[in-house]
Amino acid sequence: MTKKNPFMLTTTDQWIELESDPLARFAHIPDHETSTKKAGYSEWGTLSRKDLTPLWLEIYHRTDGLDSDPEFMVVICNHHFFQTVYAESAPALMNLQARWAPAIQAAAVTQVLGELEDGDSTFASLVQQALSRG
Repeated sequence: MTKKNPFMLTTTDQWIELESDPLARFAHIPDHETSTKKAGYSEWGTLSRKDLTPLWLEIYHRTDGLDSDPEFMVVICNHHFFQTVYAESAPALMNLQARWAPAIQAAAVTQVLGELEDGDSTFASLVQQALSRG
C-alpha cells in the first residue's frame, strides 16, 4: 500500500493533493517538533485546548523553507490519532478552522456533559454547585 501525499486547502477553497509532503525530507528525524522546525514551520496556535479536549487542531506557520511549501500546516488531533493537512494562505486557514470548529465544539461539549453526568471534574463540581443554588 502506497502512502498518499497530504492535501492542501487553497485560497480558492479547493482541496488539492500535494506533489510531496513538506515534512517527508525530514522523516528520518523521530521527534515531531524537531522535524517540523527543520521543515521551516513553527507553532502558531491551536483550535481548542491541546490534550484537554477530545479533538483539536495544532497550527504551524511557515517561517522559512521552500516558497513552494504551503504557508500553514494543520495537524488534526485526538488522543489516539492525528492527520496532517495544509493551508495555502491565511484565508485558507480561516476557512479550514471554520469547517472544523463545529466538530471541535461538539466534542468538547460532549466531554463536558459526560463529566457533569459522572461528576468527574472540578468544572462539573462547580456547575453542579451553581445549579443547586438556583
